[in-house]
Amino acid sequence: MKAGLQARMDRLFNRHGDGRAICVAADHGYMSDVTPNVVQLRPVTEAVIRGGVDGILLSPGQATRLAPLFQGRDGPALIVRADWMNMPRLGTSNVANAVPQRLLRNYKMLTAEQAVALGASAITIYLFVGYTDGIEAEGVDKCARFVNECRRAGLPCIIEPIAYGGQVTGANLVELLILGAREAVEIGADALKIPYTGDVDSFRALVQAADVPVLVLGGARSDNERDALELYAEAQEAGAAGCLMGRNVTKSPNPQRMIEQLCGIAHQGWTVDEALRGEVWDFIKLKAHPAKCTGCNLCVVACVASHDGGGYSTHLTRLRIDPGRDASQFKVMFCTLCRKCIDVCPTDALRWHPESGAVELLVERCDSCGKCVEICPTQVIVHSDEGVRIVGNGTPAAPELELPWYPVVCDLCGGAPECARICPTGAIFIDERKAFDPLTD
Repeated sequence: MKAGLQARMDRLFNRHGDGRAICVAADHGYMSDVTPNVVQLRPVTEAVIRGGVDGILLSPGQATRLAPLFQGRDGPALIVRADWMNMPRLGTSNVANAVPQRLLRNYKMLTAEQAVALGASAITIYLFVGYTDGIEAEGVDKCARFVNECRRAGLPCIIEPIAYGGQVTGANLVELLILGAREAVEIGADALKIPYTGDVDSFRALVQAADVPVLVLGGARSDNERDALELYAEAQEAGAAGCLMGRNVTKSPNPQRMIEQLCGIAHQGWTVDEALRGEVWDFIKLKAHPAKCTGCNLCVVACVASHDGGGYSTHLTRLRIDPGRDASQFKVMFCTLCRKCIDVCPTDALRWHPESGAVELLVERCDSCGKCVEICPTQVIVHSDEGVRIVGNGTPAAPELELPWYPVVCDLCGGAPECARICPTGAIFIDERKAFDPLTD
């Protein structure tokens, strides 16, 4: 059955040859409230398929009803939820007006063979840790039985560890998720579906502990689509093999677009900003809506934090927020890429960076003349606090120099400006820098 198992894993994780899978979790209907995304599951499913989704998780009943949508070589992989639980009805999830229940229950709903008969490329099952010893023991036994069935059927088994219950706190949540991940792998999981731990470093530790493909959950529904995209981008940076997002896709105003954005990040290497605008720009520039600026200075703090050791300060920032004529008005001052500093430099120490298109300082050519600082129309080129020693070879062509200071210039954060990313009102944003060639302009 190894060949069948690998073929189904490839259908899920290797449709694009990159080992990644963007999947949608649409199995909430028999565990949660009757919400519009549950009732209108067919159009939602059709939309995410148009968006290029790699796999969709469904309940057994919906897998039967929607089976025609998965047929053919180009159809998405069908993942079937093989167990049931009542955690959303215990009052801890985003469920309203549900019939309340007091105790956690988790039961098997179908066998691996039945899932294969539905056309499944994989099944997903829960493993609860942190509730009670008995629930965890029952979960381990259930998962082990499923794994054995899946081995006989050649069906991948995706285990979803969930840290839930009285033993779970904010202090031990990450540790419990890593424990659950490793426990699931030791039982025999072929892949994991698991919540994001909140930061890249801890999630990387989880991925490394798992050593099987990890699909990150999308978390609670957010009205800002950037939140879900950034969550996935961070998880992918940490080593995730994809995602299994639910409400952030199925409740999105445009599920197709959401999947297209996630697929762009996963399969085309897009940044979050590129995914949001739906295209890749070779070069960018900063722009501003001054009327939207509230003077919060988050952009300034983010600029400093992303440079020079990441300190929390406004010193040596590459942009400025100045007061306007009225108390509620502000001027957003940043590098406009006007080229005046490059043209005035007598030693050619400034140039366009060949990859980002930002102004780049070649410090070994700088003589600290200060002409760039003087000519900058927005006054965002500033003196460094410290000098720099340039080690040459002692010849007239490459002497050893000691500069008292050097100009600090905006590098556009390598093409992904932190100021624009963090601005809460869109007062600073990026736009395409068209018809630009850093080697000739």
